[in-house]
Amino acid sequence: MRVFQRFEVWLLLIAGAVAVWWSFQPAKSPSEGVPMAELNPDSPLQLRRCTLDRDFGNARLDLEVRYKNASPRPLSMQPPDVRLINAAGKEVPPFILPVERPPTVEAQTTADIRLRYWLEKTDLTGALILDIRGEKLEVKNATPLDLEKLENAKPKVWTTAAWKP
Repeated sequence: MRVFQRFEVWLLLIAGAVAVWWSFQPAKSPSEGVPMAELNPDSPLQLRRCTLDRDFGNARLDLEVRYKNASPRPLSMQPPDVRLINAAGKEVPPFILPVERPPTVEAQTTADIRLRYWLEKTDLTGALILDIRGEKLEVKNATPLDLEKLENAKPKVWTTAAWKP
């Protein structure tokens, strides 16, 4: 058989071997690129990324956090166990889509989760604190953020609590 004398067959075999090798490489962590110096590795609640998407006079906030559930029961990441509190002490309502289930962290595990909130212009005038079963995390510092300075429908991403437009 003269199949292995053809250049195209060898090229396909090499390409297939590279594809198999590449598919078995370890996946990169979604948190790569985050300034790890600001994260306390011992903390059960860590901020990974904040994404603010302006929608005219309001904004949707996507929080990506890592949470270690030390409880013996799973935690559904929704109120009253999980709350975002603005500077006035008011709870910010979660952004809920009917087709999405709230994320859950299984008992005795650590997971990266995404939480969504619907912010009003007044919520951005002060600090935002995420509270998960008494564990508090500063999501945004007290520096006011002018929503009008952000471009509409263009997401803005921060990896720290110091938000700048």
